[in-house]
Amino acid sequence: MSKSVMCERYCAAIRRWRLLDVTAFLVLVLLSLAPAPVSADDGHRLRVMTQNLYVGSFFQELSAAKTPGEIIAAATLTYSNILATRPAERVVVIADKIAYLRPDFVGLEQAAILRTGALNAPPATTVTFDLLQSLLQQLAARGVRYEAVAVKPGLDAEVPTALGFNARITLRDALIVRADLLEQGQVKLSNLQIRQYIAASVDTEGYSSIDVTWRGRQFRFVTTHFALASLAPAQALELVQTAANTTLPVVLVCDCNANPDNPADPIFQNFAAYLLLKNAGFVDVFRTARPNDPGFTFGQAENLLNVTSTMSRRIDLVQFRGPFTIEDVQVVNASPADRERLGLWPSDHAGVVATLTLRSSAGTD
Repeated sequence: MSKSVMCERYCAAIRRWRLLDVTAFLVLVLLSLAPAPVSADDGHRLRVMTQNLYVGSFFQELSAAKTPGEIIAAATLTYSNILATRPAERVVVIADKIAYLRPDFVGLEQAAILRTGALNAPPATTVTFDLLQSLLQQLAARGVRYEAVAVKPGLDAEVPTALGFNARITLRDALIVRADLLEQGQVKLSNLQIRQYIAASVDTEGYSSIDVTWRGRQFRFVTTHFALASLAPAQALELVQTAANTTLPVVLVCDCNANPDNPADPIFQNFAAYLLLKNAGFVDVFRTARPNDPGFTFGQAENLLNVTSTMSRRIDLVQFRGPFTIEDVQVVNASPADRERLGLWPSDHAGVVATLTLRSSAGTD
């Protein structure tokens, strides 16, 4: 083989090696520039969520019923309407979203139990569905286990139906925490408080709060569900004077039943409750991060069958007080894709998921 041929082959090989080296280098550079997926497990990111599971009725018929006959007819219709919204199947969609986003803490509203029992022989004990247990089971089946650390009881009502049995509905709010964080010692919990508001309606609203040591940082997590009626401002004041009366940073998630974007809202007339929290130093995460995004979280039809979303109000909120910074916030379970799986929406409420960073300068009580 001539020296010229050998030289050409040698030079060609060198060019190929250099091309491979340059290509590999560019790949590494591009990978380093690409944004890493936002994960609640990255650094000191804290991800929290609020979601109203929705029992499946606005209870308007029962609220309007006066006579025993009207109550029985209303209870029968309400029971049938609740089942028509397929609560256990809706929980599957919500579990998918939670398993995908893996929030550290989730506040749940209307984590209801529906039971039946012998006619006119309370208490009914045969469980038709338990939304909290169904959700926990669905999450475990996806390999993302959560533990219920607080369950606040609410309305527990039982009425006879024309179907030959009593129907009993129990409304609850709950706080669930990722089980792996507890098991690995990344989260330690203390000072659990479950309290009913002094100014409460028949729904017996209240809050759950718990002190959290989270990856070396401390804060208090509070979840609440204010009354729809005019009691909400008094409830917000009580919350500020009790659960929020701490030097710890506080994260508050709620179905607040207050529209912070419209003080004159004719339905949710509880702007004063939101203002009380704001004046107490709480920051509205969604409105701070997305000032021009309506971020609606409530308004699907009672039967959840509306084809186009009718969300028109933002009443489900994540708020904080203390040395947090906002990484991200999003409204979830309100996409047409979520509806298409069942033919109805997962809930009349959307969920709100916020990713926060807590600096290490947290105080203690």
